[in-house]
Amino acid sequence: MRASFAGIALSAVLLATVVSGCAPAQSMAPEPPKPTLTLVVEPQAGYQPIYDFISGAKTSLDMTMYQLQDTRAQDALKAAAKRGVKVRVLLDSNISGGGSPTMNQAAYSDLSTSSVEVRWAWSGTLWHQKSISRDGVAAAIMTCNLYAPYYPFVRDFAVITDDRATVAGMDATFDKDWQATSSPPTSGVVPSGSDLVWSPGAQTPLVDLIDSARAGTTVWAESEQLDSPPIQQALVSAAKRGATVNFLMTYDSNWAAGLNALSAGGVQVRVYQPSAPIYIHAKALTVNDDTAYAGSANFTTPMTDQNRNVGIITKDSGVVRGIRSTIASDFAGAAPYTSGQ
Repeated sequence: MRASFAGIALSAVLLATVVSGCAPAQSMAPEPPKPTLTLVVEPQAGYQPIYDFISGAKTSLDMTMYQLQDTRAQDALKAAAKRGVKVRVLLDSNISGGGSPTMNQAAYSDLSTSSVEVRWAWSGTLWHQKSISRDGVAAAIMTCNLYAPYYPFVRDFAVITDDRATVAGMDATFDKDWQATSSPPTSGVVPSGSDLVWSPGAQTPLVDLIDSARAGTTVWAESEQLDSPPIQQALVSAAKRGATVNFLMTYDSNWAAGLNALSAGGVQVRVYQPSAPIYIHAKALTVNDDTAYAGSANFTTPMTDQNRNVGIITKDSGVVRGIRSTIASDFAGAAPYTSGQ
């Protein structure tokens, strides 16, 4: 009898434990670490962070580069290959005027003498992307070429990230491009949770980003080129619904029509002259003080819809603050744009 009562009592205690939600704790898998994003601002930072990124490779290194002329970067690539890293470099192959050698011929020849695998991208469009992926765990997504003569005076950004989805998309797209050097670029791979914006196809996400700007906030934007009517209209529409829109570039008469459209639509436009100490090569913008774009696609129709480019749209607070403050500083040092200047 006592044994029966004991069994009943034990059953009651176990039932009460389950009902009250106090069941024995089960082991939970640890959450993956939060991605780390680091912003590099040029020319202030110099290119040592990029050299260090290359030199840190242990197993693999994939680079896509529109313009490569930097012996330190090239030496770092060759040194990585020499120590057993699988190094692949895809270079833009567009011919300069008159059928002369490409601007990347010297770099191609230099890398080809080592264990680096180097290929020309399809020549039917600009392979304008500037990026490096490392070991399947990190990527540098840049607005800058690795072209040393321009380093001292060119405004550019690089974002180094270990976001798993972003790196996976970079690696998968590189593999596609590496195997398809005789055909146009296809849609880039954008895994769920990644920050990637690929061209062809960048126009829509860039317009959507600008369209998200709220009244009472400030849009900060700078680009080397400007001729995309949808992007221009998105900037004008943001100004008309009550956002302050500040746009900056180095003046070039090729983009005067776009500048005129922005200025007439209520956008605050400022420019540097080509002779200024700083040249705006970056392609970047921030909206709502909480989201930023940086990438290789200028705000033109060919860049967003035809050429191969890559960028990111991120809410990382450090990247947003850094890009916003840099564009704001650049904007403060530029002259107001006047039509016909």
